[in-house]
Amino acid sequence: MTYFLKNVIYNLIMKVKIIECTHELDLEDEINDFLSKNLKILDMKYQVAMCFSAELEYSFSCMILYEDK
Repeated sequence: MTYFLKNVIYNLIMKVKIIECTHELDLEDEINDFLSKNLKILDMKYQVAMCFSAELEYSFSCMILYEDK
């Protein structure tokens, strides 16, 4: 993204952080650790996936879009 403000150009770089855990409380901890960095968060997407092989397995994930200057 490029913003023009009073003849000054600001280039903002959007970055993505993907966090995946097998337990929702572990994902919560990792997200909170990442949010403590005080970055400008643009969006967050949360997802749960299930797979059954010998037993039911879960995958909890979050994609965080944030700005980096």
